[in-house]
Amino acid sequence: MTLAATTKPLLKPRVHRHVVKTLAQRILDNEFPPGSVLPSEPELCETFNVSRSAVREAVKVLDSKGMVTTRPRIGTVVRAREDWNLLDPDVLAWSMELHPSAELVLSLIEARQVIEPAAARFAALRATASDIAPMEDAFARMSMHKASQDFEAFNKADIDFHTALLRASGNIVFQQLSNTIGAALAYSFRLTIARAREPGASLPNHGEVIERIRLRDSEGAFASMARLLNIALVDLSLSGMREERQS
Repeated sequence: MTLAATTKPLLKPRVHRHVVKTLAQRILDNEFPPGSVLPSEPELCETFNVSRSAVREAVKVLDSKGMVTTRPRIGTVVRAREDWNLLDPDVLAWSMELHPSAELVLSLIEARQVIEPAAARFAALRATASDIAPMEDAFARMSMHKASQDFEAFNKADIDFHTALLRASGNIVFQQLSNTIGAALAYSFRLTIARAREPGASLPNHGEVIERIRLRDSEGAFASMARLLNIALVDLSLSGMREERQS
C-alpha cells in the first residue's frame, strides 16, 4: 500500500496531527529507513493535500523527537535509530499501533528495574498518607478488575499504580518520568496480551509494595518492587532474551 493510498484531505486541526503521525509511523515501520530521504516538500504537500507550512511544521515535530534532520540541498533525512527519542510519549503511542517490539519492551523493563525500586525506597522514606492514597486506589481497582476479568481496565489501573509510585517518591526527576513510564507500560501491555500466561498474577506483589511503603520499610519496598519487575520479565517470556544478550 502506498503512502498516498492511506491519506485523504482532512480539516484543521486534525491535519497537523495526521501528517506527523503518518510520517512517524512510516519511519518506525522502516518504510523510510535510517539514512533515507523523505519525499520532497511538494510531493508531501500533494500526498497529504496540505500546505507547505503544514508539511514544514510536521517535519519540525519529527526533528524535535530526533527522528529526522534537514540537510541543505539534500532534504529531510531519517536519522539513526539510536537518535530517536523512543521514550517520548507520542513516539511510544505511535509505536503501539504497530507491532510491539520485544526488544524495546525488554529495554523498558530493564530501565524500570533501575528506577522503580529506587522510587519505592524513597516513597517508604518520604511519602505521606495523601501520597500513598492514589496507589491504594489503583490497587483496589486492579483487584476489582481482576475479579471481573476486565484486563483492559486492570492494565489502566496498573499504569495508575506505577505512576502514583513515582510521584510518591518525592523525587522531582522520577515524578517527571511518570508520564513516560505510563506510556512505556501501555506499550508493554500490547505484548502482554499476546504473551502473558496469567494477566493479573502479579497483583499480590503490588499489595506487598504498598504495605512495605506504609511500614516505612525502605529496603523491603525496594526488594518488593524488584521482585514485581522480575515477574514481569518472566510473565512476558523475556528472561531468555536477556540471557542471550548477556552470553
